[in-house]
Parts: sequence; C-alpha cells; structure tokens
Amino acid sequence: MRASTAFEEQQNLLNNLEARNQELSDYAHMVSHDLKSPLRSIDTLSSWLQEDYKNSLDATGQQHLDTVRENVLKMDNLIDGILQYSSIDKHNSDFYDVHPNKIISEIINSIVVPENIKLVVNELPVIKGDTYRVRQLFQNLITNAITYNDKEQGYIEIGYNNSEKGMFYIKDNGIGIDKKYHQKIFKTFEKLENKKGSSGIGLSIVNKIIEYYNGQIWIESEPGIGTTFFFTLPKT
Repeated sequence: MRASTAFEEQQNLLNNLEARNQELSDYAHMVSHDLKSPLRSIDTLSSWLQEDYKNSLDATGQQHLDTVRENVLKMDNLIDGILQYSSIDKHNSDFYDVHPNKIISEIINSIVVPENIKLVVNELPVIKGDTYRVRQLFQNLITNAITYNDKEQGYIEIGYNNSEKGMFYIKDNGIGIDKKYHQKIFKTFEKLENKKGSSGIGLSIVNKIIEYYNGQIWIESEPGIGTTFFFTLPKT
C-alpha cells in the first residue's frame, strides 16, 4: 500500500511539473508576442525618421537612429533565442534518418555568407535525429563561425572525423577563444564580444540540443588563430 501511494504521489508530482513547464512555455510565447509588437513599431518609426528626415538629420542623428535599430534587432534575436531555447526539449519527436549535408546546403542558401569567407562542407554521415533540432544546431554553429571571423580571407570547414568516438567538427580561422572561456560560452546569454545581431544564446541552444541527443560538445581554440567545435551525435 505504501509503495502504491508513493508511486501515485510521484506521478502526481511529475504531472504537476509537466503542467507547470507547459504553462511557462505558453507564457514565454505570449510575452514574446507582446514584446515583438512594440519592437516592430520602434523599428518602423526609426526607419521612417531616417527616410523622411535624411536631409535634416546630421551624421550624429543618423548614427543615433542606426543604434536604435541595431538594439531593436538584438532584442528581437534575443526573444527568438529564448523561445528556441525553451522549446528544444519540450516536444519529443521520433528519431529518423537525417542528412546533415542536405540541411547545411539549405542553411547556406538561407543566410548571408560574406564573399571573403570560404565555406567548405565535407561529406557527413547520416544521423538519427529530427530535422528541426539538427537545423538549429548547425545553423547556430555556422552563423557563429561567420560572425566571429575577423580575417581578410575567412575559412570555415564542416566535417566528420571517423574515429572510434565519431566526431563532427566545425573549424574556423576566426578570432579564437581564450581557454578560460571554453566552458563559459555555452552558458545562456554569455558572449565574448558585443557583435551586431548576436543574442548570446546561440551556443547555449547548441549545447542543449547536444544534451538532448545524449552527445558531447567541446572546443579547441587559440586566440587570433581560430576555433574548432567538436560534437557527437547519434549515427544510423
């Protein structure tokens, strides 16, 4: 009888926790909608001011409006990042064959890759997962490598090391990361530089996806030389 009662109490606690998590998720979506509406208004009004008063505003005035719009973009990206982070492990999905090369090709076609950056994609193995999370994973790592590349001739390589452990990697010749920050960068809202459009949540999303797949992620990096992100995913 005691075991049965304890099981029922545990089940009730789990059900209550699941309900609370759903309430938080619903609340996050509701708040994001309420926040995005005034942000769109601010961006639109700033754009109108720049266009209608371009002959009246001096360089300082234009710069101030540019700053306003940049901060609106950062806030918009931050809201999107919070929603993505909160929903990664909320919905279970069936694992099926996912082709990373196909997903990466779609990502590259949907983002802006600067002309000075050479992006090399090697043949990658098929993995077990779902398209939504795998797309988020690679898109965040690719855009991060682009954003933090300061070289005149940038280079990004995406590949797979067919070792005993089986490691995917994304290597770049960007700014690099000091060893003392190697763990810190995976924490929510942590970023090493205040880059335009960066929310500071992209790598925490990556880390959470890797954890969802029971994988591992780590980096090798040297300031001024570049960074390589290594990670494991379930293969077919």
